[in-house]
Amino acid sequence: MTRLTHAHLHEFCWAELRAADWRIAKPFYCALFSWDFDDERGANGQFYTNFKKQDDVVSGMFEMAEDKKAARIQSSWQPYVAVRDVDASVATVKRLGGTLTRGPYKIGDAGRMAIVSDPSGAHLTLWQANEHIGSRRVFEANTPYWYQLASRNSQENETFYTQLFDWHSIHQTVEGLDYVIFSNDDHALAGMVEMTEAWSTNAPAHWMIYFAVLDCDAMAKKAAGLGAKICVQPTNIPEVGRYAVICDPQGAFFSIIESHMDVIYS
Repeated sequence: MTRLTHAHLHEFCWAELRAADWRIAKPFYCALFSWDFDDERGANGQFYTNFKKQDDVVSGMFEMAEDKKAARIQSSWQPYVAVRDVDASVATVKRLGGTLTRGPYKIGDAGRMAIVSDPSGAHLTLWQANEHIGSRRVFEANTPYWYQLASRNSQENETFYTQLFDWHSIHQTVEGLDYVIFSNDDHALAGMVEMTEAWSTNAPAHWMIYFAVLDCDAMAKKAAGLGAKICVQPTNIPEVGRYAVICDPQGAFFSIIESHMDVIYS
């Protein structure tokens, strides 16, 4: 389903990969999700890749700076949330106990952004759109579909996000775990789970991006054949769907999900 207008206020609008080597990441994701791409060279000489599905942009990628590579910073996916005023939102982040990591600053005529972290340290980007509205495909296979926060302090973060974005929160029990669903007045937007002792002590709080797929098992097998590691094998979540967690060849984690809750178009 093509999105022709800006994402609604306080909804996820873009997913972006910070890659250690864009020349490795680009063919992997293009092969996995059947994406095309456009490369743009920025003022600093670095490339920005727009991943595309049938000529519509669906996500992006840039190569991290040399100092980040030297520090062995791991490749990672990061979500963007649409806001009306980045500067005002940053002020609210700070008031609620979050941190400004980078920005705010303009990206040409595309928009204005800032990278922030919540009280548990999970990063996300605030996006004040101008010409770049974000992903132009929603509820389609091979596009960003769901966003899940793994938190070290879910109670504090529940307060943080509901006040920052005016989200509603609902608690459900999913496979024995307390699961928080964030929503606006229209539909569910994201989930949150508390990181328990089952998680590695070195694993930071983070947002996980789920890409919609039509066949979870087939896509997990395809990812493995392209050099990825399947961290969580295809698994059923009753009444929700079937998902898998994948680590790409450079260490960036993402998930895929075959949804039973929404109609996902091909």
